Amino acid sequence: MRAVGFGLLLSLLLSLVLTPLAGRVALWLKALDPFSARKLLRPSQVPRLGGVAIALAFYLTVTLLWSSGSVVARATLQQGTPVLPILLGGVPMLLLGIVDDLRGLRALPKLLVEIVVALFLYSQGLRVLGTTGPTGPIELSQLLSALVTVAWIVGVVNAVNLIDGLDGLASGVAVIALGTTTVAALIRGDLLLAFVAGSLAGATLGFLRYNFNPASIFMGDSGSLFLGYLLATMSIWSVRKSATAVLVIFPVVALGLPLLDTGLTISRRFLAGRPVMQADRDHVHHRLLLMGLPVRRAVLWLYVACLVFGALSLLMVLGGPLLSRFGLVLAICFALLLGHRLGYLRGGPQGLWAALARRRRTQQLLRAMDALSLKLESCQTVSDVEDQLAQFGQLLELPLRLKLDSMMDEPMPSAAQPAVMHEPSDGFPVVVPGKQGRLLGYLRLESPSRSVNPDERTLIGLLCDSLGPTLDRVTRTPSPSA
Repeated sequence: MRAVGFGLLLSLLLSLVLTPLAGRVALWLKALDPFSARKLLRPSQVPRLGGVAIALAFYLTVTLLWSSGSVVARATLQQGTPVLPILLGGVPMLLLGIVDDLRGLRALPKLLVEIVVALFLYSQGLRVLGTTGPTGPIELSQLLSALVTVAWIVGVVNAVNLIDGLDGLASGVAVIALGTTTVAALIRGDLLLAFVAGSLAGATLGFLRYNFNPASIFMGDSGSLFLGYLLATMSIWSVRKSATAVLVIFPVVALGLPLLDTGLTISRRFLAGRPVMQADRDHVHHRLLLMGLPVRRAVLWLYVACLVFGALSLLMVLGGPLLSRFGLVLAICFALLLGHRLGYLRGGPQGLWAALARRRRTQQLLRAMDALSLKLESCQTVSDVEDQLAQFGQLLELPLRLKLDSMMDEPMPSAAQPAVMHEPSDGFPVVVPGKQGRLLGYLRLESPSRSVNPDERTLIGLLCDSLGPTLDRVTRTPSPSA
């Protein structure tokens, strides 16, 4: 027990010291939050690479307690425990995130690295072997076990990455999930798992001190990939000796919010006929912002949702068979309630079935977007761009207007005063991203006769990303008449 407490406290203190240093290094390397029209928050000059501080605090804690002779810490290298492979696998995940934060990577290379790391862990014995069904034990074949193990690790990694959209959201969600894992491990007498999960919880909590709204540093992909990986692997570790089917589902409930968001994300993109890997701004946190909640309150509401999922997962661990099944049913009902309250499982333009009904039109608009991107490359003046926008606005059935003028030199807001953009009743402003974060202008909807649905909002964001390079070029280049 003392090792668990020491690990949590030491990693917390180390993270409090290392996070500001990571922020300074990120500023020196110009590793800043990317400027994207898909964001509801207008980005500020906030450094990334906060995940490096989390990882260093975590690894240093394990190393220092191991070198001090802690029995629990030294058990990390004992044969038969999965700790060493888990720690080794975290290094390429961290490096992958750092490269993405500094240079930017496409989805496919990241996915390939995640799969390779997951297969490495499978080869080291960290596997989803099976569960127990109503008729007895269900053992997975080697192939199915490998597929399920890889799918779980990759799925959780990307779930944490997807929910990292507001100040303190992903880090807070991780702290709650890790705290739940630590408590569950202590209840079941697994001190080694409690030590590792508690140490990572402390490191993440120290980072959250600087990451909560208004954030002075973001974790970046270095943090979201690293935390997602460790959450996924520790959850497999935590249920390796489970005897009941319900307890095997314990990690799914503990990670209920990010997994729910990922499930809804994949569902709405698939039903709408959009590429599953195509980013949008219709996650659960985006919907709370569009409902009018300020960032801090939206994050706190999502913390409450995570605490509910965590409490229900602990109920599954503490209770007997009947109580465990009752906790699982409550978790499913709570997830459905969240989906309904946020509009995904309702009728109307915000629902999933509406996305399916718009599927053909959405695909048509995506093809038109591809053609428009090619036309924008040949534009020579702002007037040419405006003509193309007017034509696309007619197809979109929403009047588009580009506004540049005085906003061309508008400074970026500071981290202490982030500017939140909501959709007003008389139009929907979208920031046009520019080179090195330069604010070029806004694309506005001029007095639309109807509300904008999530798929159209995504298309407008994609359009703004395409407009950035074109506007940067035509506003810097003198017109032919000049």
